[in-house]
Amino acid sequence: MEEEVKGLGDYLNILWRRKYWIIVPAVLLAIATVVVVFSLPATYKSQGTILIESQEIPNDLVRSTVTSYADQRIEVIKQRLMTTSRVMDMVRKYDLYRAERQKTAATSGIVALFKSNVSVDLVQANVTDPVSGRAKRASIAFTVSFMDKSPQKAQQVANELVTEFLNENVKARTDRAAETKDFLKEEGDKFQARVRELEKQIAEFKDRYSQSLPELLQYNLSMIQRLTDEQNANQNEILVLKDQITTLSLQLSTIPSALPTNLSNVNEVTTSQQRLEQLRIQYSDLLSKYEPSHPDVLRAKRQIDALQKELGISGNSREVIKAELEQANVELNTLKEKYAANHPDIKALNNKISSLQQRLKNASDDKKTTNQSSENVNPAYVQIRAKIASTEGEIARLKNRQEEIKAKIADFERRVAETYQVQRAYSELTRDHENTLAKYRELRSKQLQAELAQNLESENKGESFSLIEPPSVPSKAEKPNRPKLLVLGIGASVGAGLSLAFLVEMFFGGVRGYTQVAHIVGKSPLVVIPVITTTRELARRKTLRNRWIIIAILLAIASVIAVHFYVMNLEVLWYRLMRKVSLL
Repeated sequence: MEEEVKGLGDYLNILWRRKYWIIVPAVLLAIATVVVVFSLPATYKSQGTILIESQEIPNDLVRSTVTSYADQRIEVIKQRLMTTSRVMDMVRKYDLYRAERQKTAATSGIVALFKSNVSVDLVQANVTDPVSGRAKRASIAFTVSFMDKSPQKAQQVANELVTEFLNENVKARTDRAAETKDFLKEEGDKFQARVRELEKQIAEFKDRYSQSLPELLQYNLSMIQRLTDEQNANQNEILVLKDQITTLSLQLSTIPSALPTNLSNVNEVTTSQQRLEQLRIQYSDLLSKYEPSHPDVLRAKRQIDALQKELGISGNSREVIKAELEQANVELNTLKEKYAANHPDIKALNNKISSLQQRLKNASDDKKTTNQSSENVNPAYVQIRAKIASTEGEIARLKNRQEEIKAKIADFERRVAETYQVQRAYSELTRDHENTLAKYRELRSKQLQAELAQNLESENKGESFSLIEPPSVPSKAEKPNRPKLLVLGIGASVGAGLSLAFLVEMFFGGVRGYTQVAHIVGKSPLVVIPVITTTRELARRKTLRNRWIIIAILLAIASVIAVHFYVMNLEVLWYRLMRKVSLL
């Protein structure tokens, strides 16, 4: 047997037959909804709008020390304001939730209730990123609202919250700038102390190794070269002076110390002196070539002795001994400047001087020779002897200079040898000093930027929050949304009536129609008498159907208007539907 299937007409007949089961419950529930909705307490919402303004001065000129995003700072400020102590201060200040506070002493419930009535919402817009040139969502403002049963208290608390947001933002930004500046200043002072310590170490190091610093290496090398050149020049000059002494000594040996008294023999004496000088020169040349025992050397020696005897010149004369004694005294004074009194050379020279003094004392010189040396002194002899003495003094001076140069060269060589060891430690000190000084300058530069950023924040030239719409006393309750609740309640009432009518029909509907009879009996009826509808009934049904259509159209229009004004703007709804369709 086929299962019974109801059509639209069957359902319409059910609704018509059970119309009182629909209307009565729907009306009663609608009345109850109206009573409940209008009996709910009203809650008012006061809201203020704060604009997020960007920094007035370009970031390229002055960079702010606050690098967090605005929404992040807003959330941080909200958490600071929503602490238990600050919430309870505002609750006591504006006498909020008096009944709740009387019922319970626990502050956690009061704080949770206060937080539930506080709302901070960001206002975003599509903007173009100036760096990348791409479109993005950016927060341009935010709203701070508070809900309470009293519109005046809602406005007061909202105004308090807005003020706290503005003050906390300024305080947070200025504190961040001040903390950054203080931190950089403290770090800069540490590096400044480190720089001074390194400079002190470098100064002490330079003072300790002042003669072996790397920058003096070229100077030390040049001084070694200069002193070496001077040493070589002095050595050559000493050799030249010694040759001059040899030559002068040969000349001195050919000149008598005193002039002869017999003027008639002057020419003869001069010829003999010239001959003696030639023999002495010849004798010196022979000694440079042959041994002293060579016959030519011995012959020249005999001729020289004969001429000296003829001229009355003796090697042991008082004048010769005096000359040797003066030369020994000059050498003694030179050695005393360099060595101590117990030096072997000084002792030997003292012994020589004592011997010469004894020889001078014991020398036999008759009256004639004495008168001759005192009255008839040869000027040429005295002049050459003075030249020899001065030359010997110059040689002594050059030898002293050679010793000084030798000591200086050793000192400069020591400096050069130490330079390579000093350079490593000096390079480490200077490298640490340069790195520390560079870091110190960088910190001071950042400190200056932080000070500019602090001035930027203190003068409100940076990113700031500006109140563009202060909270006002609300004239309309935020909740409950009575129109929306009425629409939903009436709709639910009608639905409840329809549900009740269908339940009654389901359990107490009886048997109606050919199909139900055949279904129950199990056999088809022999005859089916249809309902005979008169013309009047048809006209009445048509009129009723038109009325229901008009009512349905009006209800549809009213529903659309209610949705537009109380639920969602139809343009927004249409935009969302089209967006969903496009995504599909």
